Amino acid sequence: MPDTVTRFITCPLCEAECGLEIITCDKEIQSIRGDRQNTYSNGFICPKALALKDLYNDPDRLKYPVKRTGNEWRQISWNQAFDEIEQQIKKIRGHHGDNALATFMGNPNVHYHGNMLYIGMLIKTLKTKNRYSSSSLDQLPLMMCCYLMFGHQLMFPVPDIDRTDFFLIIGANPAVSGGSIMTASGASRRIKGIQKRQGKVVVVDPVLTRTASLADQHLFIRPGTDVYFLAALVNTVFEEGLDRPGRLGDFSDGIEAFKTAVQNFTPEKAAGMTGISAEDIRQLARDFCRADKAVCYGRMGTSVQAYGTLSTWLILAFNIITGKMDQPGGFMFPTPALDLVDFTARANEKGYVGRHHSRVSKLPDFAGEFPASVLAEEILTEGDGRVRALLTVAGNPVLGAPNGRMMDRALAHLDFMVAIDWYIHESSRHAHIILPPTCILEHHNFMTMINLAGARNYAAYSQPVFQPQPGTRHNWEILSELSARFVSNPFLRFALKLAKPERLLGLMLRFGPHGSGLNFLGSGLTLSKVKRAVHGIDLGPLVPRLPDRLFTKNKRIDLAPKRLTDELKTIEDHLEQVSVKTSADGPDLLLISRRNLMSNNSWFHNYPAMKNRTNRCTLMINTKDAENRSIKSGDTVRVTSNIDSINIEAEVTDRVMPGVVSMPHGWGHDRPGVALRVAAKNPGVSINDITDNKRIDLSGTAAFSGLPVRVEK
Repeated sequence: MPDTVTRFITCPLCEAECGLEIITCDKEIQSIRGDRQNTYSNGFICPKALALKDLYNDPDRLKYPVKRTGNEWRQISWNQAFDEIEQQIKKIRGHHGDNALATFMGNPNVHYHGNMLYIGMLIKTLKTKNRYSSSSLDQLPLMMCCYLMFGHQLMFPVPDIDRTDFFLIIGANPAVSGGSIMTASGASRRIKGIQKRQGKVVVVDPVLTRTASLADQHLFIRPGTDVYFLAALVNTVFEEGLDRPGRLGDFSDGIEAFKTAVQNFTPEKAAGMTGISAEDIRQLARDFCRADKAVCYGRMGTSVQAYGTLSTWLILAFNIITGKMDQPGGFMFPTPALDLVDFTARANEKGYVGRHHSRVSKLPDFAGEFPASVLAEEILTEGDGRVRALLTVAGNPVLGAPNGRMMDRALAHLDFMVAIDWYIHESSRHAHIILPPTCILEHHNFMTMINLAGARNYAAYSQPVFQPQPGTRHNWEILSELSARFVSNPFLRFALKLAKPERLLGLMLRFGPHGSGLNFLGSGLTLSKVKRAVHGIDLGPLVPRLPDRLFTKNKRIDLAPKRLTDELKTIEDHLEQVSVKTSADGPDLLLISRRNLMSNNSWFHNYPAMKNRTNRCTLMINTKDAENRSIKSGDTVRVTSNIDSINIEAEVTDRVMPGVVSMPHGWGHDRPGVALRVAAKNPGVSINDITDNKRIDLSGTAAFSGLPVRVEK
């Protein structure tokens, strides 16, 4: 008789950490449901989980190494693949130096402990300073602010969403994202929970998002002006004497300097920039301060813009001066089972700014990484130090980085490229060798990085749903083998072979904040206990952790880092200006991105379960803006920036504010050589074919949001 098995795992597709119940029969998935007994998600599930079945069965997903010769791909053995990679990279480094090789790490890496535990080791063995990742396309402003203010780049504060009474959300859509740097499965239910306890939810966003539709109040804001809105909120707090830092004031420096820095950013001046009235700004500041438990949270919308770092800093500082940080119901710091903050601090990897500078644009690195926006120019610009070889791990910079067409040309210009990936996609099609890891459902997993941003302390371990197919390799096995190939010390090479992820994970849990340490008979957390708890282990609510958790030299918060206050001074001159120049021929609309509930990374578009009957890759345009251009829903429109143009279907709606247009990211699957059969039937267009790689913020993050464009039928 067929063997029916039920497995309980944590969904690794996004940050929400939803518990899943997967029923299989032989090698077939019969059903995927929410795990009602899961201590974190309580049965919640989003449509993306259904993609796991399509992912496992996808005929386009690679299982064994492939090598490209011209435009043709053929399967090769693992040994041949590793031998050729070792030979080619050593040859390029021998002729042109270590920095002729670059690495690019995509955001799926943070979802798998095998990647997180081994990638750092590989990067160190490769000895290149040309390191890039999706961090500078996403959350780098937060990492820089956490380093400057708290002393550690990974010390992320998280909204205590389950206990707050006032949730101010700026440029974030947790009802769709599941919480971004706020692991909160079932975010919609949690938001409704705030309202059930007579709390209030306010969303500030250029689009009436799914989250905004749930809120008690939604305010449209002109893209790229969050810094003026936030500075005006802080200005109101100081001007009306609402600042109450409480115990945080006992270990915070720079409060007076911070007050001086925002004194000219009045609500009246901000109103003209943002489109939010001065009275709304003042009332919002008052309501926030008067709430017993409140938190202000911003995410992608506040990060990926011209002043993303300043906006992020102001959000953190606003929570501090109002006494809403490190308090129940406010912005709090998790106590994860596996504490990467503590482990990296012990390794002196807390962060730094500007130890190296990029060759072409002379931009500073942050914590050893250059902005992804400069990768293409480092490949295309001839001269000593040019990047000639590239290793990508779960990354698709052609669709993810700004000026995607330039990135496309750059990858084609490489002497050698290796991709650790499941697919031949828009970026990996340029690779000479692709090394595919096992499927998500074929390996163990523990969410090491995601737990740093948990809205509640929680630990769960996923056993494989299926045994890996013969001859395949796990992600950590690929990374470990590559590392060993570039280590000259035989002892280290031997140690790499012994360093199994289960051993590393077990040690890190044992010596983590919930572990038993050297007391092997103690009641603390161990890997075996986590494995036995198939529905996860609830480690309790977030608790106050300051000042002990601070990693600054003086164990105090730096509320006004000079790097940030100096930058804020430079934008005071813009207070009287309108951020968009309009003319008959020039750009007069601002382009922003958006997220869809049934999409996360670009490879989701290759799964039948994620397909809609309607086209999801559309340009949302306000009704008045559409009427002025004689545009109707379904029309094809041309969107032109200073970089290039794209053609896309229009979607006329009042969900987006006047003067703003919006389209999703991750599309554009019609490039030659892409082997994604389902995605190719509805390829869409890439927003990053027209975004500008020269638009970056203080941290080096790509300023995707608020790009001036012209739209015409």
